[in-house]
Amino acid sequence: MNALSVPLAEAKSKLSELIDRVSRGEEFVITRHDTAIARLVPAQRPSRVDLSDAITKMRAGRILRRATAAEIKSWKEEGRR
Repeated sequence: MNALSVPLAEAKSKLSELIDRVSRGEEFVITRHDTAIARLVPAQRPSRVDLSDAITKMRAGRILRRATAAEIKSWKEEGRR
């Protein structure tokens, strides 16, 4: 996964928002003067079993019918828990 770069000043002003996004699986690199100084990542990664289950559900949905964008997003987020 590619981490998004966030300038330090922006990270300070939006820390709560960044933490919420990190809790959903996103990663951020905090920069100062375009130099990476820190990385915000989830404290826990999803287990292989959780990921495998999410992939199985996604594949089953595609076989039975076309999945909606909301379903795909839900499955993606489920795999990050």
